[in-house]
Amino acid sequence: MKKLYTILAIAAVAAVGCSKTEVANNAPDVKIGFQVASYATQTKAGETSLLTELSGLGVAAADAAFNSKAFINADNGAGGHNLNVFFNESIAWNATAKQWAPASKDYYWPKSPKSNIDFFSWYDYAGVAPAITYDGTDATMVWADKTIAPKADILFADIAFHQVKNTKPATYTALDGVAEGVPTLFHHALAQVKFTAKIKDGCDKKVDSHDASKYTFWEVELSDLALAANKVHANGTLTLTGADPDAADAAASISPWTSAAWTNAATPAYVATNTAWFTTDAATGAAALTTTAANLIPDTHMGNGFVAVRPQAIGDDVTLGFKMTITTYYGADLASAKTAGATNTEVIDIVAYDGTTYDTGIYTATGIQLNQLGSISAWEMNHKYTYNLIIDPSTNIILYDPAVEAWVEEAAATANIPQ
Repeated sequence: MKKLYTILAIAAVAAVGCSKTEVANNAPDVKIGFQVASYATQTKAGETSLLTELSGLGVAAADAAFNSKAFINADNGAGGHNLNVFFNESIAWNATAKQWAPASKDYYWPKSPKSNIDFFSWYDYAGVAPAITYDGTDATMVWADKTIAPKADILFADIAFHQVKNTKPATYTALDGVAEGVPTLFHHALAQVKFTAKIKDGCDKKVDSHDASKYTFWEVELSDLALAANKVHANGTLTLTGADPDAADAAASISPWTSAAWTNAATPAYVATNTAWFTTDAATGAAALTTTAANLIPDTHMGNGFVAVRPQAIGDDVTLGFKMTITTYYGADLASAKTAGATNTEVIDIVAYDGTTYDTGIYTATGIQLNQLGSISAWEMNHKYTYNLIIDPSTNIILYDPAVEAWVEEAAATANIPQ
């Protein structure tokens, strides 16, 4: 199986604002700043700019923004702290100042050396804010009953605990040119999936062994592409849980969430997979396949043929069904062969190969089991999955070449399908 890998990540740096607090000393006012980055996993580098990520969604730099909720552990003058919400702000990009700054006003670091701030940051393309709870030690961030559109992006940042100043120099300076700020490293909460199809290289025509000037030509068109109905979840609840690792001594830290998981909604909604996904000319039969892979999902979703999906297990009942129309021509070239007319046309319904007609263990009455292709048993957060359909009309053998185009390498496999 061909392996495809793509690293998609984010990074940037920002300044945030809040009304100044008057204190009885001469310490200068210092704006709070953010350094923002995102990458695939916690064990691999590969950060890119948050601006790059948002640009891929069609968000112009002038409109680029994420959100942050900050809690201040304010010195109470008695050796302890009072926990309060410091701000809950949209953080926007300022190209002139090379800063990520609050959209409404400036905020400043507290003056007391015993005060500090905890930051919880996120991005949601749909503009839905998660519910955040925090008691000074334990934290949760929850998107409840969240529906994922074909074009969607959700990012959550590592928690920045007990920050007292902008980190300088900034960790991600090279990405957006930001000089200093709170390190804010984002991770993707969704997965992406794409399907492609092509005729196997060299199998769109074969020379006639009796007349070297003549060829047999095959044209392949697809139709009725669909995943099994009511099997791919479109909604669910994303729950992040975390805890302050240094609550006792209030040491500054950048801490990953200890858990991040999607669960099914109480009232599940499912992807309308035949109408929302497979709408390109290659998928609908409006264009014949060639030896160059064609995307079966339009670029209008996540770009490059990908669609956003809610992370979930891929059970035996998640299947792909489709029909192939294979037309055969004979002649010196395809144009003249078409003029002469087709010698044969077959419509092959892959659903008919249901384990009784063609028993390979991957067919059901609704199509091919996706979890049998490359042993991909789940669509996980931070991963991009590519399923390549390779058709050989000269032998009626379809080759499947699933791969994970992502941040984590996955096993590859090839399955030969019916003759």
